[in-house]
Amino acid sequence: MPPMSVEQTIPDNIEIDVKQSQVRINWQDGLQTEYPFTGLRKACPCAECEALRKNDDPLRIFQPEQAITEGVLRPYNPAQMVGNYALQFFWADGHSAGIYTFKFLRKISGQ
Repeated sequence: MPPMSVEQTIPDNIEIDVKQSQVRINWQDGLQTEYPFTGLRKACPCAECEALRKNDDPLRIFQPEQAITEGVLRPYNPAQMVGNYALQFFWADGHSAGIYTFKFLRKISGQ
């Protein structure tokens, strides 16, 4: 896969739709992507969630997709910009450590 251009990693518009439980991003290259909250929560890039996903202990009770809760954002202040390069979501389960860079969001969109 070729490296991403600058236009592919810079959003023109970001919409957090709490009613439809999704984030919509219009990118500078013209692409529009949609991210369901549950998918974003399961893809959390923080160190704790990464370790949980990579843990292959055969004795563990829950698989990573079972251990990470539903993607429900706090009703007030559900997200904030981190500088000019990322979003931080505030999940209803209290988790907020993940910093979702725009490059990461574009990558997980599959487009």
